[in-house]
Amino acid sequence: MRIEKPFFAYRSFNKELATVKRFYDAGIRQFCVFPANTVNSMGQYYSEYPPNWHYFGGYEFEHVDQQINDLLEQAPEAELLFMVDLNAPYWLVRTLIYGGSCDSMGGLTDALTMPRWRDETLKYMQDLVKHVEETFPGRIAAYILACGQTDEWMDVSQGRETPCKREAYRKWCAEKGCQAPDSIPTIARRTRADGPYLLRSAEKDSDVIQYYHFISDCVAESICFFAKEIRKFIPETAKLGCFFGYILELRWQMLVQGGHLGYEKVFSCPELDFFISPGDYHDREMGGASGYMSPNGTIHLKDKNFFYEIDHRTHSANMRMTRHVTLPWMHEWSNEKADIAGLRREFCLALFHGASLWWFDMWGKFYESQALVDEIARMKELYERFANTGRQPEAEVAFIVDPESTYYVHDGDEKSIVNLYTVMKNNLNRLGAPYRTYSFNDIPQMESLDQYKMVILPGYFEITPEKEAILRKHLLKNDRTVVWTYAAAISDGEHDTFDAMARLTGFPWGTKELSQTGMGGWKSVYAPASEALPPEMLRQLAKEAGVHLFSEQPCPVWYGEKLLMVHTAQAGRQRIALRQPAKVSLLLGRKEALAQDSDSTFSYDFDAPETILVELP
Repeated sequence: MRIEKPFFAYRSFNKELATVKRFYDAGIRQFCVFPANTVNSMGQYYSEYPPNWHYFGGYEFEHVDQQINDLLEQAPEAELLFMVDLNAPYWLVRTLIYGGSCDSMGGLTDALTMPRWRDETLKYMQDLVKHVEETFPGRIAAYILACGQTDEWMDVSQGRETPCKREAYRKWCAEKGCQAPDSIPTIARRTRADGPYLLRSAEKDSDVIQYYHFISDCVAESICFFAKEIRKFIPETAKLGCFFGYILELRWQMLVQGGHLGYEKVFSCPELDFFISPGDYHDREMGGASGYMSPNGTIHLKDKNFFYEIDHRTHSANMRMTRHVTLPWMHEWSNEKADIAGLRREFCLALFHGASLWWFDMWGKFYESQALVDEIARMKELYERFANTGRQPEAEVAFIVDPESTYYVHDGDEKSIVNLYTVMKNNLNRLGAPYRTYSFNDIPQMESLDQYKMVILPGYFEITPEKEAILRKHLLKNDRTVVWTYAAAISDGEHDTFDAMARLTGFPWGTKELSQTGMGGWKSVYAPASEALPPEMLRQLAKEAGVHLFSEQPCPVWYGEKLLMVHTAQAGRQRIALRQPAKVSLLLGRKEALAQDSDSTFSYDFDAPETILVELP
């Protein structure tokens, strides 16, 4: 595994040059630039600088140069993280309309399957990068490929048919050895499902499951294609990344249809170095833990880096893009005290997981308070001491998702179980102990499996004989507690196999209550829904499994390599139990609130909301 210093950067959609200067003066040397040609999901231009791609081969790259030079005037030693906008400008959408839709923002796979769009976008990317490298040699530390909805490679076409997509699907089927259908599944086929969980059936809906495999594979293949092509024009030392892999976050109309389930292929792409996501949007309040949208353990096993976008709304954040357009659904923290507690929490999340990060000032004024910039400067000092890409939390709990089973979820109906991952992850955030996230295919490669005393397996609907053999060889043993949710083994990949659930888990299909039983060498726990395992119940199961709980209350805790973070929204003195005897040294927090009770415990008087970070030398 590569051990190197992650990125620690600043980003904004707006110019925010005064804030750039304040961050630069605080010691930050890495800044993102985004020369955009497209509008966002609300129809507003992403960039305050003019577009640079105006027609086939028609460029005004002086606008790119101006954006970079304006930033360098405030931050002369800056290393740049350069976002490459691959979305189709409006003129291209209109010009190619007779060939079908190439509105990549409004329907990513519509564009990805159009040969003309790919050819023209590839040429633009090549010409843009050649210009930047010639004009600013050695200045770009990383390139970021941006495309699809919100530039995060998300497909919002809902699987609709276009002539190019139909042909691409037929070709894909032939390459997979499947019979090529005359057309893609109809919208009526794509929006049906049965049963209490509105799950697709391996027998009744195999064509729909297969089609959404194609959608994800189309996105994954395209990312790898553009990554391979851009590598021909950038220095070997420049890192390359993209936003991707949001299985832990996407829900209604996006979990399956959004095209992110092929993330394992993208994470394995040799040309890519890192993958970005914002923090979890469903757990940002004080007392929550936010978290990654992608399985960080999978990224580590692929020897890649995670890049964490901290776009959390401080109390001063501007959510008005124009006089007409605001974002009322974007909720900000209540005051500066909460800002500091929240930003510390997000910084520690990145630190403990070996992740890069940037402070995303979106539409400005997130960091109007000098106190927040000073706080970030303190975090930068800690980052210089402790951050490395190989760091991971020392966890006794693993949360392992299965993208193949996810294809069975009908995400087009709000009554379906599109929240099967988000609710469980947010409950685990309050465990009072660290956990790691992985994907099913990681199991044979996971190091030191014996460290995991409790494993969460959410929604393992598809269990082939090969997958069952992996589970029995690696996980279903050693007195481990294994938690299943919703259902398991109701498909073998080709047939509906509802009777197999009882044999694998000890509980028959249709069990409606939280249940547990011994399985001869391991303990099986079944929950009919993630909501049936609130934090207190998870804490009880973890304690019975022998997991060390650091906190007395359900709250976020990260631990590893002699560092410990605790975040809480509950005021008062709390006793923290250490795994091993250590003398505590406070890195973030109030010294007067800390008391070492013994070699293995300390107490802290939380002035909540508050986040503390301690060193355990």
